[in-house]
Order: sequence, then C-alpha cells, then structure tokens
Amino acid sequence: MRTAVKLDYLARTDDHDLLVADQIKSRPVRRLVHLALGLSTESMDLLTALTDRLRTAEGALDDPATSGEF
Repeated sequence: MRTAVKLDYLARTDDHDLLVADQIKSRPVRRLVHLALGLSTESMDLLTALTDRLRTAEGALDDPATSGEF
C-alpha cells in the first residue's frame, strides 16, 4: 500500500537536511534518506525501530531482547 507523502521539501533549496542528504555517496542510503525527509516524528521513530530490527536480523546489531538493554 502506498501512502501519499508531502514532497514540498523538494522545492526548498535552503533545507539543510536535503542539502546534507544530497551529499550521501551511497545511492541506496541517499534514496532512503530522501524518502524519510518530511516524515512525522512518529514515522521516523517507526523507521528507526524497523532499521534496528533489520540490523539485528542481519547480525549487525545486538538483539535488545537478549542483550539486556531494555
């Protein structure tokens, strides 16, 4: 399911986050950052949690359920 995202940030050339995102060399990471720009705080928190889970599944991050962090 696709959700409409406000893309008005693309029209603002003074947006610092957009300028920084454009400097990212890795195309997949740059695309991910561009897609995340403009998301609500709640959506960013969800994206961060999902990223943590993906990194845990790939063995790149300790599993918080077993590491005693939480």
